Amino acid sequence: MQILINGLISGSAIALLALAFQTVYLPTRVFFIALGGLYSAAPYFALAVEQTGGMGLAVAVSLVGVVGLSVFCEWASHARLARRSASDGAQLIASLGIYIVIVQLIAIVWGNDTKTLRMGLDATTEFGDDLVVTGAQWVTLIAAVLSIGGFALFLLRSNLGLRLRALADNPIQFALFGYNIDSHRLLAFALGGLFASVSALVTAYDIGFDPYAGLHAVLLAVVAVIIGGQGSFSGPVLGAVLLGLLRAEVVWYGSARWQDAATFALLAVFLLLRPQGLLGHKTRLEAV
Repeated sequence: MQILINGLISGSAIALLALAFQTVYLPTRVFFIALGGLYSAAPYFALAVEQTGGMGLAVAVSLVGVVGLSVFCEWASHARLARRSASDGAQLIASLGIYIVIVQLIAIVWGNDTKTLRMGLDATTEFGDDLVVTGAQWVTLIAAVLSIGGFALFLLRSNLGLRLRALADNPIQFALFGYNIDSHRLLAFALGGLFASVSALVTAYDIGFDPYAGLHAVLLAVVAVIIGGQGSFSGPVLGAVLLGLLRAEVVWYGSARWQDAATFALLAVFLLLRPQGLLGHKTRLEAV
């Protein structure tokens, strides 16, 4: 039971970042590597405010700061490239450049050493003799459930969520109906920044953070997207949970050093046997 709980909670943190990536990718087709820079920046924004304003204000500043930074990436770079019909490769290189700039600025301002948002020992909740859940794990689980559940309601129940799904399905027809693509792209980047900052903050509160954690986290998120299904918003969440369970099993029965090997072995299996992912559907080559 302990392995299952650890895997679910670990997977929920990955799910938040996978959802952030997918929320940007589906409506815009931008492979948003700069999300790793936003992920790295979130806990540093909180750290800058925590000592003077308390944790509540620190979280609020971090969320607003990362959302603003994500929207700025779209306005200053990706939207301009899209208007010039830039290739996907150009968008990827631009996003990678933004990631490098953000990470280097973080290292210059705050240094390269590992920091933490939590001081002292963490509280624990025991269920019998075999199950222990830490305070940081509760924070991660609650934040993930609220964020993912709220986003699901937004997509299914709100007119704005319906328009975001429509943009992801067919941007040309979306524009023909008279909707503003640019404003909805900004919304996608804002939501991506929001989910990335929540994922970064709960992870930083649990295990600490450094300037270079973002790229590895984004790679895990991309693996979760591919495993779950690249064409849906719900697929990455399922893929992330499966990935979290696998990584927890590897740590429990083996060593943390084998986590990444097991992760990319699972990715290879899916690419060979089910490239469309768990919730994906086979399509004609010309429809991809």
